[in-house]
Amino acid sequence: MQESSSLKDPMAPSSDDLVRLGGIDYLNALPLLWGLGETSDRLTLGYHVPSRLAQMLDCSELDVALVPVVACAARPDYQVVPGIGISSYGGVRSIRLFHRTNLRKVRRVGLDTCSMTSALLTRLLFRDAWGAEPEFVSCEPAAMRGCLEDRNEELAGLDAVLLIGDAALGGDSFPGWQDLDLGTEWTRMTGLPFVYAFWACRAEVVEDAGFRRFLFDRLSQAKEEGLSRIDEIVAGAVLPEGFDQAAGIHYLGHLINYDLGEDKLEAMRLFFDRLYAAGLLEKPVKPLSFLTF
Repeated sequence: MQESSSLKDPMAPSSDDLVRLGGIDYLNALPLLWGLGETSDRLTLGYHVPSRLAQMLDCSELDVALVPVVACAARPDYQVVPGIGISSYGGVRSIRLFHRTNLRKVRRVGLDTCSMTSALLTRLLFRDAWGAEPEFVSCEPAAMRGCLEDRNEELAGLDAVLLIGDAALGGDSFPGWQDLDLGTEWTRMTGLPFVYAFWACRAEVVEDAGFRRFLFDRLSQAKEEGLSRIDEIVAGAVLPEGFDQAAGIHYLGHLINYDLGEDKLEAMRLFFDRLYAAGLLEKPVKPLSFLTF
């Protein structure tokens, strides 16, 4: 990860304690993280899978994290950093559902444990797009890949398997399995983009207006720096097997979007409303709270 060379900002918090940031340990998050370094400007950055980031932010092991959007459904007190997110309009390649029977006839689905948002999107699409109500089983990514390769007898009864993140990016095909891009399926159903993650802050961490401005400027600067150096980021990244640098540049530069404009906010509102209507959330999601300055 590239170290930031910027000088300490005068608006950085005065406390000697480092503010703990958590970043997603996937290729698609690197343009937002590459310019931050591991420790700089009183910020320290660690990497985890999306579901773990949500847990760590919830229990105060992190102060600010790039979390799956569903993490805010149960925590309306979180403050969302405006203008920065991870989304796609249509196909994205990194959220793939493999299936070996007609989708309306699927009985058991293996869901990747690494992301709540992707798992809920899968459940919603089965209900609203494909008219099916299969059983959903939480599985580790390696176990599901073993199922696709006929190496896991315990999961042999699965009719469909969800892979997300870097594990889904390779150009793999598996005999007897077809696959769908769930970004494509969501946009086909709604006409809208899909938002996977954004920066969320614990409210007590951003009480000071000066620090809110510092944090927003720092994360925005990192985003702009990352987006200007996609080629360099891909060249230095460990890419999945079967996924070369040209594919990586296309993925980060064209398939993934990193803003959080009104169309993205509309898409999130619709996603939350549909989850609640489907009984996949216990209560309606309150409007998101964004950092103000």
